[in-house]
Amino acid sequence: MRKQSFRILSCAIACITLSFFINSCKKDLHSGDASAQKEVTTPRAVTYQLVWSDEFDGTGVNTNNWNLDNGNPNVNHELEYYQGANATVTGGNLVITAKQQSMGGQPYTSAKLTSYGKFSTTYGRIEARMQLPMVQGTWPAFWMLGNNINTGAGWPGCGEIDIMEHVNTSNSILGTMHWDGGSGHVQYGSSTTTNPGDFHVYAVEWDASSIRWYVDNTLYVTGNIANNINNTGAFHNPFFIILNLAIGGDLPGSTVNNGALPTQMLVDYVRVYSMSTSSAPPIGQTITLKGSNNLYVSSENGTQAMTCNRTTAQGWEQFLVVDAGNGKVSLQSTGKYVSSENGVNPITCNRTTASGWEQFNWISNSDGTISLQGNNGLFVSSENGAQAMTCNRTTIDGWEKFRVNQ
Repeated sequence: MRKQSFRILSCAIACITLSFFINSCKKDLHSGDASAQKEVTTPRAVTYQLVWSDEFDGTGVNTNNWNLDNGNPNVNHELEYYQGANATVTGGNLVITAKQQSMGGQPYTSAKLTSYGKFSTTYGRIEARMQLPMVQGTWPAFWMLGNNINTGAGWPGCGEIDIMEHVNTSNSILGTMHWDGGSGHVQYGSSTTTNPGDFHVYAVEWDASSIRWYVDNTLYVTGNIANNINNTGAFHNPFFIILNLAIGGDLPGSTVNNGALPTQMLVDYVRVYSMSTSSAPPIGQTITLKGSNNLYVSSENGTQAMTCNRTTAQGWEQFLVVDAGNGKVSLQSTGKYVSSENGVNPITCNRTTASGWEQFNWISNSDGTISLQGNNGLFVSSENGAQAMTCNRTTIDGWEKFRVNQ
């Protein structure tokens, strides 16, 4: 979408990034990494599990899910000032309204929502059902940035995935990836044709091998990220979601049809699914589990709450996978079973029998990791090794993913 400094960057980083954007932010869909990103993918049976969503069924923006930007973005020669008042929820839709309204030195107002610090994902299917304005000067987008934009990576090192961009009154939809190819910004993407003035589902399916762009489940471009090819390592990290409606800028130009304002971008829903290929749990095998912090899960011999902070795997870090029936598993270590404690207390490994709290759904994620879901419907978290493990997470993110026998 836009090569811009994120609003909570330090001023120094923002200034450096902005200078880069001004000099190199023109989008050319026919250029990109010299070694083509396109990858031929083999169809496979995939199971989708909803891990996060906003259905916009309330009466206002859910601030547990979204931040609302406020101010002049100062990027891409855009003409809007973002403010929360331009984002409303009505009729089951998020409504972002662009107006001809002077604010903060800009001639227009609009809105931008981000999930930074509230939700992020590495891999999955990320989709939104949207209706877009067909007005000269508008630039609606549904996109993602790497979380580490604010912790040293900057842009384009953090990576950017533009799930959907639309410009002016065109029937074209753009899908693009941006990253640092090793010596600066490179991009890869393409476009497809639809009627953006009607509702359509815009999505990417993203795994350890590729990023694939869809409109209404029709694939139109694939970017190869397997094995960090062409320095694409940024796309194996967590990303957060952004929705915004820009006015003017480097893609739409500076001509705005003021007579068509106010205009609106409608979002019916945003949904994120984990994607897993068929993979049965290793019943009867003894395994180790390693968290995203690269440390092992320990049963603590059942004497205290479980942790994920061991550098090596010994007896307490080994678990027998037991068939608990009905498609569920139990984990046994040193003769005792792991218990979710129903999510009320940190998880333990001190049960002599496996009842409801000691039974888990074994979920195979598309990146080769697994997640464990308790019978309370919530997911086991490593808590990044900083405190005792829990089973109280509503979505699968980094701390809720584990590698088996690694």
